[in-house]
Amino acid sequence: MSAGKITPKNILHFNKKQPQKINLENILEKASTDTISDAMKNLYGTNNILTDVKPIKSSFKIVGKIRTAETNSKDWGTCIKAIYDSQPHEILLIKCSDLDYAVWGEMASKAAQTHGLKATVIYGTTRDTEDIIKLDYPVFSKDIKSRAGFPSNKGTINERLIIENIPIITGDILVGDRDGVVIIPQEKLEEVLEEVTNIKKFESECLKRIEENNENLDSILKIK
Repeated sequence: MSAGKITPKNILHFNKKQPQKINLENILEKASTDTISDAMKNLYGTNNILTDVKPIKSSFKIVGKIRTAETNSKDWGTCIKAIYDSQPHEILLIKCSDLDYAVWGEMASKAAQTHGLKATVIYGTTRDTEDIIKLDYPVFSKDIKSRAGFPSNKGTINERLIIENIPIITGDILVGDRDGVVIIPQEKLEEVLEEVTNIKKFESECLKRIEENNENLDSILKIK
């Protein structure tokens, strides 16, 4: 790719047909975390990716509003309390102190699923992978380990998080798929979705020109 924006105006001008507008209802079908991270980079100079956080099952895809929690990895009790402080259809995002202990497993997943949560994303460690997959409850994490800590409940819920210099609050939007997890600040949602639409428009035209016109990609992108 070129060093500049993925959607430079001097490349986009040739496309006269507008693609379907991307929104939260169709984003998992029409776009990906890759596209969203590119949009964030284009607009704000940051990808807003949670590094190495991946689904425990590659087919899991999620989008929704975040409910925040933070805890020491030895304390899984905070995570259980956070389930019931969350609203149905939210995504529980848990920031852990480290990867040493699992803070999430089968029983937590069943409780969250029954409570109506969309998914749990752990910036930390989970376990009981096979059991969670059987539940078909989406869980994303940085690591998987068998050992767990204690139900101490000494963490925080619904407070502002800082993860990899990304400020995250309850109500922000999280999108996750097999490639990773990206955060969209709620106040920037419409602008990001518009840029995602532009990127998909650009990529569609690039593929069309390669396939139908046998054009070289470096020429299309004006890479010199």
